[in-house]
Amino acid sequence: MDILEELWYGNITPTEYSRIENNSNYKELLKVVTQNQERLKATLNDEQKELLEKLLSANEEFSNIIELDCFKIGFKLGTRLTIEAYT
Repeated sequence: MDILEELWYGNITPTEYSRIENNSNYKELLKVVTQNQERLKATLNDEQKELLEKLLSANEEFSNIIELDCFKIGFKLGTRLTIEAYT
């Protein structure tokens, strides 16, 4: 099976190749974000906590959209480079 078929059938998951989880800078930043988020939540009332959760959820959705766009742009650029290499 070629790589396009593997991708089509779901045998390749591009996120499996992410190096973020093994990046110490990522881990440290995630730790800081999580600690500050928990500290902030401890100071908020219920209405403010709900507003914070809505904000965080919207921010996550926004990030997912941007990541998808970046993936598409990278894939298209890679395809164009490959085509250029063969012409």
